[in-house]
Amino acid sequence: MKGIISIVLLFWGFAAFSQAVIQFDSRVHDFGTIKEVNGAVAYDFEFVNRGSAPILIKNVESSCGCTSPEWTKQPVLPGKKGFVKATFNPKDRPGFFDKTITVYSNARTPVVELKIRGTVEGKTRTILDDYPYELPSGIRLPIEEISLMKARKGEVKTGTIGVFNNAGKQVAVSFSGLPAHIQISMEPQQFANKAQGILKASYNTALHGEYGLNRENVTMVVDGKKYDLPVSVYIEENFAGVNVATAPVAEADKKYYNFGQTTSGQAATFTYQLKNTGKSVLKVRRVYSNDNRVVAEVARKELQPGETTAVVVRTVAGADKGKVTAVVSVITNSPAAPDLKLRFYGEIE
Repeated sequence: MKGIISIVLLFWGFAAFSQAVIQFDSRVHDFGTIKEVNGAVAYDFEFVNRGSAPILIKNVESSCGCTSPEWTKQPVLPGKKGFVKATFNPKDRPGFFDKTITVYSNARTPVVELKIRGTVEGKTRTILDDYPYELPSGIRLPIEEISLMKARKGEVKTGTIGVFNNAGKQVAVSFSGLPAHIQISMEPQQFANKAQGILKASYNTALHGEYGLNRENVTMVVDGKKYDLPVSVYIEENFAGVNVATAPVAEADKKYYNFGQTTSGQAATFTYQLKNTGKSVLKVRRVYSNDNRVVAEVARKELQPGETTAVVVRTVAGADKGKVTAVVSVITNSPAAPDLKLRFYGEIE
């Protein structure tokens, strides 16, 4: 019996020793001052495998769409080098930047954060730079949609957005078929070519909308022709007066999962465990994904202190091919984590 125990202990010791250890030369790179007109800049974060097992980088994510990561796709053997490349696009981003690149691997430290920072010297701007998004009507906007940002449930959230007429002629703008919870108007309703106007919008969260992100299309009418225009608002719970010491707390056993590769006809699935580690009832308000190829469901919507439930995340049948970097939002009444993010990534072939 002692011999068997010794062999088991020896195996455990070897398994613990046989680990991949990722060591970066540096985790922060400062580009200094760069010029917007010169385009994208890139930096290679090199690492060495200081362990005794191969390193496999499972995924790399950036905190901003302006930063694109690349990385060593093959296993990095002990003693060998690999890289994570961060490419930053300074277009329309004058001023200081500080971006995070998160590396997920099988190393002893499975999650490593890298940083790039610097200052962008902006180019001389034109009116088209201020309104970069052109609709099929010729109307240009500063952002892709009418974003009213955040609002508390029960509020009427209002906002304004500038518009620019690049249609080559005078146009008349109005909106039709608006739902009761959305009001939108243009001032002026008719404006000349190359002129600017103001779009005013409001969203009544007491009449409509779920906790979390709400996005829907409204109909913009330009010279009698109809065009879709997205409107979004993020609805938050009002935690004023809530005693944090006795509040529910939402925690997940795992916050990221790499499903590897799958096909559009074969669903990739993973079950996260959601636990209430607080001192009162946890209520799951909503669970949703930011990628329409990924769906999420929660088994139970109310958890007593100490209870656990399953959050099942999967790809949908017939999903489009390509990389998946979905973020699943678990909206709860936990003031410490009202929007718990679960990452689900891989590739559909």
